Amino acid sequence: MPSEADYLKRLKAKVQQITTMSGTSVAAVKRRMKDPLAEGIDPEAPGFPRAVSGESEGASLEAVIRWSRPVLWIREDEIATAYSIAANHEMDQALLEEMETHQAGINGIIPSVGRIELFNNMLYEWAGTGWIVDFDGENDILVTNAHVAEIFARRGGEGFVFRPGIPDFQTSQRALIDFREEIGGGGPREFPITDVIWISSGQQPDVAFLRVSRQAGSNRISPPVPLGQGHDEANLLAVLGYPGKDDRVEYAEHLSRVFGQSFGIKRLALGRLTGDNGQVITHDCSTLPGNSGGLVWDCQSKSAVGLHFAGTAFSNNFAVPARVLRDLIRQRPWHGLASRFPEQGAARPDVPAERGTGPAVASGAHVLPDGSVSVTVPLNIRLSLGEGIAAVAAPAVDGLVSPAPRTDRASAEAAVDAVRALALASPGGASVLDVSAEFLFRDGELTDDMGVVVAVAPGSSLATSAYGLEDSQDGVPVVIEYADPQVIAEEMFGYQVETEAFRARRAGYSRDLQDPRFDLSPVTAKIKMRLCVSPEAGWPVLREFLSIDSYEQLTVGMYHVTAPHVVNALKEIAGRSRPTPRITLTLDRQRGDKPVNPDDISDGTKKDDIPERETIEDLENALDGRFLYAKASLGSGGLFATAYHIKVAVWTDRLPGNKKEDKLFWLSSGNWQSSNQQPLAIGVDQIPSLTYEAVADYNREYHAVVVHEGLARTFREHLEQDQVDNALASSLEAGRRQLDDEILVPVEMLERPRRPSAYTPFAPLDLDEDMTVHPLLTPDNYPEVVLDLVNEATTRLWICNQSFNLWKNLEDTPEHFLAIARAIRDRQRAGVDVRILFRNIFGSEKKTMRRLKSFGMRTDRDHMRFFPKNHTKGMVVDDHAVMLGSQNLTGGGTGPNRDASLIIRNRKANAYFAEIFSHDWTQYGDHRPAPDRENVRPVRISRAGARIEAPEGYVALSLGEFLGEG
Repeated sequence: MPSEADYLKRLKAKVQQITTMSGTSVAAVKRRMKDPLAEGIDPEAPGFPRAVSGESEGASLEAVIRWSRPVLWIREDEIATAYSIAANHEMDQALLEEMETHQAGINGIIPSVGRIELFNNMLYEWAGTGWIVDFDGENDILVTNAHVAEIFARRGGEGFVFRPGIPDFQTSQRALIDFREEIGGGGPREFPITDVIWISSGQQPDVAFLRVSRQAGSNRISPPVPLGQGHDEANLLAVLGYPGKDDRVEYAEHLSRVFGQSFGIKRLALGRLTGDNGQVITHDCSTLPGNSGGLVWDCQSKSAVGLHFAGTAFSNNFAVPARVLRDLIRQRPWHGLASRFPEQGAARPDVPAERGTGPAVASGAHVLPDGSVSVTVPLNIRLSLGEGIAAVAAPAVDGLVSPAPRTDRASAEAAVDAVRALALASPGGASVLDVSAEFLFRDGELTDDMGVVVAVAPGSSLATSAYGLEDSQDGVPVVIEYADPQVIAEEMFGYQVETEAFRARRAGYSRDLQDPRFDLSPVTAKIKMRLCVSPEAGWPVLREFLSIDSYEQLTVGMYHVTAPHVVNALKEIAGRSRPTPRITLTLDRQRGDKPVNPDDISDGTKKDDIPERETIEDLENALDGRFLYAKASLGSGGLFATAYHIKVAVWTDRLPGNKKEDKLFWLSSGNWQSSNQQPLAIGVDQIPSLTYEAVADYNREYHAVVVHEGLARTFREHLEQDQVDNALASSLEAGRRQLDDEILVPVEMLERPRRPSAYTPFAPLDLDEDMTVHPLLTPDNYPEVVLDLVNEATTRLWICNQSFNLWKNLEDTPEHFLAIARAIRDRQRAGVDVRILFRNIFGSEKKTMRRLKSFGMRTDRDHMRFFPKNHTKGMVVDDHAVMLGSQNLTGGGTGPNRDASLIIRNRKANAYFAEIFSHDWTQYGDHRPAPDRENVRPVRISRAGARIEAPEGYVALSLGEFLGEG
């Protein structure tokens, strides 16, 4: 372990590197400190120090740029109302006022930033700041600076290890991260740092990645911070970190005005972006030693723009750009992938100016392990032979120019770096979003051949020549395709789709299933039920359910309630005089009360739907104290990860003495929106006469109405507790960031199902007989029970679900979901007839099929198909069981989101849904993705706070709907 002097020596080297980047010498910085009239210093700051001397070397790595920049306290994971600076500058007062409008978004990511604390290190009690940026298997990934990690870790063997301790050198140091350490104390939120994944070296950006346990006792780690895609210099920045004590005594009075007298605790510093030279960004938020590794947050885009690492006093603070972090996370150098420095941060279509221009690389380029490029140039020699000399036929050398096709995985993966370098350096490079080795589609069929797929922004050229490429690279086929929705969301708009959609197995939710009220055990009895499907029978059956007028209380948990016919039915219930109606309602409401397109009601079948805020207000007015409502607690620190996605309603009779007698419930895959509940003005007996044209634009859904007191009571108890828990949590989260950006998609990208050759409408199935019904809820019992259900299949396992989304890095896929996927794959390998019918949306079917093929599943037309109106979430198992409900087959849908399903063990129910599955498989199911079309308009985004009406020819979708997760 080096001494403190050795460490300061390394800091001096870092200072020299920084001042070289900024074009400022250390001596010049000192002179500027002595000259209050120097550029960037506020000469009006009262009592500004006129002389500075004896500053510490360590402090030179962190800087105050303007004395009047505000620094605020953090308390209980939120910005405290009291702050330690009396703003004395008009701009800074404006910063504080601007911050108030973004306070909810900032509060949402505060729990993901922590202080790195050390043990068995007598020199340092803590090292700096870190924040959750990604996840890896069962642990999350923490990002900090390399110069922070080097205090307690070093390279060792093939990886990185903790340094020997001081004074106990026979025992390694260890570290943890505490996400609290705030003013006023408060309980710690400490998580062990289990591994040092990677530390940059040399001239690479000042970055290190650490692995941290996802759970410590009852504490669960907060979600990763989203990485931004570009930045606007006008936007408000906030640096979150742990400023330590600065030993420059000449500054004591001024530092106390800015930071107070408490150091090493979580603070938030406001400022602006001041520059971007391609390798680093600069800002003027006030920092001190300890802020290293801090989060630089863009309050408008609600995303990280950088990793703070250093500063030059009264000049600039420096940060590693978010685009560089994203490149590192994508490359995962700790998995042995080559790094691309210094060519990080290729520009994306929405920020074309961010990528510098570099030399083009000729065809035949190979990126070597040391970062150099080897170029093979075809040699053309033309000889003019003299008279009388016979021409001699030259041997064929085509193999040197166009190698024989190589379609194995190793060759495809080896060619990726060269293709990426060529594509990004080409005139069309700004449109390149992703380059990867993938299975290839030929004539619409997914083959065993692999090649390099260059994913580009929709609307870009599909010609390889537009990206400086040929149709092959070293004999490996090269294909240009439009990017799928996940890549578009991540690379164009800065989302971290997989990490944002998942917060551990249960997020912040907890419920005691040993409590008899919440028991989710299967029920075997004589049970009466009606099973049906949308579009044809969805609303006719739901209308009958809502028109029941014998019972007093309706308890509802729902993702969306906007369909006019459903809303009118609820208002009719609220207006009844006898029995006195009561409604308990919990809604997702993640889009909030947006002035433009609230609740996904802007287009198509939902264009006449009613904003939920109006319905809530009407029910409150009609029912007064008999209406109990709660908005779902979602996101960072919330009860559920990203969605209150359940679709359940329960009728209950209220008896004297406030006793309740539960009667029946409705459970579905479909929301109460018009797209899910087509407003067919027909009776159940008229369903068989429907034509395909009458229902073509509406979703396929599975529904059940079940008459059983015990099962109805179970769902009512859970829904009532949901309302209580979410009302309390939401009141504490007032102003939490809404997930309210919108993706603007051109209508020409919308898919329509193929017209069936023999359409069959399905009437409801009524049952009243002995059976077993197992209620399922997430986050409670779904993955464990469904795993057992899959494993019992011996003849057939037919899965109809809008999603089957394995993650890009399979090892990162949440284990509870991966276990189900493995079981499905293993059933197929065991000879079970496994078929998967999923939903295609905006080209996502290619990604789904490729990932499942890589996973080892069969993807031919006998085993995998898709259609765009498939919104169901069901399984048909052998000839005796069926499952239906609202859980998508995703990490979030099978774990931390709120959803409900039923497993029904009954042969007639099984046969009913098997017939419907067979119909959809043969009549709707497609196996060949539609080819990408030229001249498609670009996909756009409408950011929160700058919402606009969808332009003509576009539809506005939430991120979830764009990804097919609604």
